[in-house]
Amino acid sequence: MPRLTVFKKILAVTLLLSLLPLLVSSLILLSNLEAVNARLSKEIADTADMQASKSLQMRASNVAETIADFLRKCEGDLLFLSRTPLDKLTLLNFYNTRRSEVWQRLGVNKDLHELIPIYRSIAFIDKYGQQQLVIRNSRIVEPAGLHNISKPEETEFRNEDYFSRIKGLSKGEIYVSHLVGFHVSKQEQLAGAADPENAYDGKAYDGVIRFGTPLFDKQGAFNGMVVISLDHRHLMEFTQHIDPGSNFSTIFPSYKSGNYAFLFDDEGWIITHPKYWDIRGVDRSGKLVPPYSEKSSQADIDSGRIPFNLDQAGFIHPNYPKVASEVRNHRIGFVDITNVGGAKKIMAFAPIPYETGDYGKYGIFGGVTIGFQVDQFHDAARKGSRLIDSELRQHRSLSAIILIATALLAAFSAWVLSRGITRPLQQLIDGARRLAEGDTRSRVSVSSADELGELAETFNTMSTELEIRKTNLLSTLDELRRSRLEILDERNFKESILESISSAIVTFSPEGLLTSINATGRHFLGTSISVDMHYRDVFTGWAGMEHLTRQALDTRTGFGRQPLRFDRPNGMTHFEVGFFPIGKNAERGLTVTMRNETEKEKLREEMMRLDRLASLGKLSAGIAHEVRNPLTGISLLLDDLHDRSETGSADQQMIKKAVNEIERVERLVNALLNYSSPARAEFRVCDLNQVVTDSVLLMRRPAERSGISIRLENGELPVFGFDPEKIKQALLNIIRNAVEALPPGGSIHISTLACDDTAIIRISDNGPGIREDDLPLIFEPFFTRKGAGTGLGLSITQRIVEEHHGKIHVESNSAPGTSFIIELPLA
Repeated sequence: MPRLTVFKKILAVTLLLSLLPLLVSSLILLSNLEAVNARLSKEIADTADMQASKSLQMRASNVAETIADFLRKCEGDLLFLSRTPLDKLTLLNFYNTRRSEVWQRLGVNKDLHELIPIYRSIAFIDKYGQQQLVIRNSRIVEPAGLHNISKPEETEFRNEDYFSRIKGLSKGEIYVSHLVGFHVSKQEQLAGAADPENAYDGKAYDGVIRFGTPLFDKQGAFNGMVVISLDHRHLMEFTQHIDPGSNFSTIFPSYKSGNYAFLFDDEGWIITHPKYWDIRGVDRSGKLVPPYSEKSSQADIDSGRIPFNLDQAGFIHPNYPKVASEVRNHRIGFVDITNVGGAKKIMAFAPIPYETGDYGKYGIFGGVTIGFQVDQFHDAARKGSRLIDSELRQHRSLSAIILIATALLAAFSAWVLSRGITRPLQQLIDGARRLAEGDTRSRVSVSSADELGELAETFNTMSTELEIRKTNLLSTLDELRRSRLEILDERNFKESILESISSAIVTFSPEGLLTSINATGRHFLGTSISVDMHYRDVFTGWAGMEHLTRQALDTRTGFGRQPLRFDRPNGMTHFEVGFFPIGKNAERGLTVTMRNETEKEKLREEMMRLDRLASLGKLSAGIAHEVRNPLTGISLLLDDLHDRSETGSADQQMIKKAVNEIERVERLVNALLNYSSPARAEFRVCDLNQVVTDSVLLMRRPAERSGISIRLENGELPVFGFDPEKIKQALLNIIRNAVEALPPGGSIHISTLACDDTAIIRISDNGPGIREDDLPLIFEPFFTRKGAGTGLGLSITQRIVEEHHGKIHVESNSAPGTSFIIELPLA
């Protein structure tokens, strides 16, 4: 008997499911029907759109031609008047006979058809601009109401220039203005209503288009003009009652629906519209209200001070400027558009041919647009789509019944076959789950002789192998864990050493990017340094470091240590830097070390200075000792010669000068001996303010003789231990130098104060100051800029202050003023 394998079982199930093509074919058929439905709906909608668009274009063209004829009729009326005697009776009769019907709404469900004059006014104006005869509202205007319209501010709308424009025309030429009238804001039209359709009590737009022609006398001289003003209401009649829908006409269109028409002039301004605030107009001063644009303020938008100009309305929909451009090119067409209210519609447009006056620029008066809401075109398409959907639903129901029956049969067949497959598979699944949970001793027993039996045997073999490998892996993991702990200990040890040493250690990759830096490195280079920064950024402000690092990385030279000097904050000036390659020839990067040698350098310089001073002291003491005895003999001999010479003789005067010079040399020798062998300081508790006062008292008289004032300002100081005589000597040296350096009229200011544990003495003058080059040398022995000085005063002063464990420093430059500051510890 052949073995029933898994393959054969699956094949048997596949044969039972041979009805699967039925399912696929049904789905394909449904999909195709859905596509046909969508395509038919689209074609019906496109056809409806095209037919409606052509119908709207034809209607817009008819309206445009009607408006053009109406405008030419107005021109004919004007020319008729220019050839007619302009007396009151003639003009009044003409005014009353030119009427046309206006369909007005008076309230809810109330309307009125009324014949009103076509022209709001007729005026005869003399050559000076003075109105001679005006008929308005079927009445002759009284003389008090007549104006000189040569002045624009006296015209009806405050800024009209039609007088000057007409005056410049030749005989028979006609001037036609653009629409002019006071702008009506949104609040004025709505008057509390929700929308224009319900604004029965709102303000209406009151504007005119003026037609004018000049008059000439028999000699051909300009003699005045006649002007007729077309009432804007008659322009509104051409578009206000158009309903592109099934009603064909309406007393007032619905703006929200998008089913309405409007006119715009050759400049793009809307001149008829259901929203009066969209119509061009001027403010009460005669200034044209700016059009609605992206720059319009929110206040203007809220108040409705936003007349509409199609050229500026591209931000609402890009087709608005396109319509204006097409009309100027005398083209008829339609566009898809969305108005300010959000209504999506098809808008047909047609130019109004007209070439009189300023309208000759484009050869049009403007354009007519008729809009119709897009959704209303698609009613036929929606009806056809609903019919197809109904048929599709019936087909889907039948297909569902067939598919359900097929699915039940397939499910029964699968259940029968799965019993022979799922049980062994479940055993394998349970064994695999136990194996996944860590039970490597798990085994499965399947008695089947097919592929499932072979799979079970293979699974058991795999479980045995996994158990062996698990044991080996656990042993390896224990060894790795111990190794990891040892590595971490060693790494922490090395990091502790790197962080604790006083040298900066910085490493860079071969590309020059920072890879590591220790705490000392951040102290030297700044806490903002971060990994992956380039060495140029790391060593910003460290002159020379960038060059040396680039040399080591690029040329693989310059390795080793070398001293460098920098001017860094916190007094760090001397460093020893080292460059060491990581790997052969720095192929793995570069290590840079930096050690602060500033304190070491300062100690070395101080030791050299002390050695020089000690040598100088020994030399000075030896020279002074050897020179003193001969000087004493020479002085005695000169005194004897001085006594023997004749009184008042030239020899006696020369001997006296020689004696004075010998005495000066003796003083220098004494100063040298005092400097080389100073007396030991005797510290005792004293009042520093008293010592400063005594020193000032000693120097006040010499200072006054030189015309110099001394001002003393003692602060509160505690008594403490110091040598008063030596401190007084130090103060006298500084004050004496100041007196000698100051010109007559100079001043010296001496003050004392206590700061923390330090007593501070400040001696300031307003003299010429010390040159910057001399500042490092003023405390050196024998340095002086005075011809007769020894140059030891400030050196002795510095030694006295240092003997008191204090500090002395100077603040001065070539500008006026020098200050010496002595700081003595109170402890």
